[in-house]
Amino acid sequence: MEKIMEIFNTIGIDFDTFWKAALILLLGTFLVSIFGRFVFGKRSSLNVAVSSAFAILFIYAGVVVLGTCGGDFAKFVTPLPFVDISGDKLLLFSFKGAHYTAICTEVLSMLILAFLVNLADRWLPRGKNIFIWLLFRIVTVVLAYIAHFLVVGILAQYVPEGIATYAPVVLVAVVLLLLLTGALKIFVGAALTTVNPIIGALYTFFFANVIGKMITRAVLTTAILAGLIYALGAIGVAGISIAVAALPAYIPILIILVVLWFIVCRFL
Repeated sequence: MEKIMEIFNTIGIDFDTFWKAALILLLGTFLVSIFGRFVFGKRSSLNVAVSSAFAILFIYAGVVVLGTCGGDFAKFVTPLPFVDISGDKLLLFSFKGAHYTAICTEVLSMLILAFLVNLADRWLPRGKNIFIWLLFRIVTVVLAYIAHFLVVGILAQYVPEGIATYAPVVLVAVVLLLLLTGALKIFVGAALTTVNPIIGALYTFFFANVIGKMITRAVLTTAILAGLIYALGAIGVAGISIAVAALPAYIPILIILVVLWFIVCRFL
């Protein structure tokens, strides 16, 4: 164990912090999946949202690899929500003390990315074995990354700066308000929709309509990943080393993530 800790310290990674972060990531996603399976059933929106969260984590991993390649590959490193690359560090967004406009901007970016992941994942088959499944999940990650790269580029080029500052606040507030209003039917029952048909229409859109379901799952995925980032910040993880020498240390975590992702997709 001391030898392993020495290796981590040599490449600039605090061993205790690394495993605390790994446990939060692995146990958190797995427990949420188990909860979704037994409370809402197999392939519930919650478990699909967890699956999308796994895909987004691998998008982060792919962007880190592109960044370390340098040269022509560096121009494809698009800004991703809740993280920023500075030198050989992947800096995590800090909710503490952040302005509400900054928080909503990150949340909206994650909503877009999660929606694109859900869209790509819906079009691609599950695969009958782990190898075919993995192949299509890689395609999901690549397609969602390319789509997000294009969307971010278009928004940055054509949305005026003044609108770009406050539009995320308005859009996030509207989506959450409509979603929560539609969800009232789940808790209050059909009687409420008789009094206010709009609630029934919103419920049908977010929980029965295909596009609405993907928006709902995107919101859940965003909540899961935002909670993960917040939890990492709470234990003092402000950034992760992405120096070339440090990358091999993350391989065991990535392998475990793939296995958990497969379990969530196929059995939960």
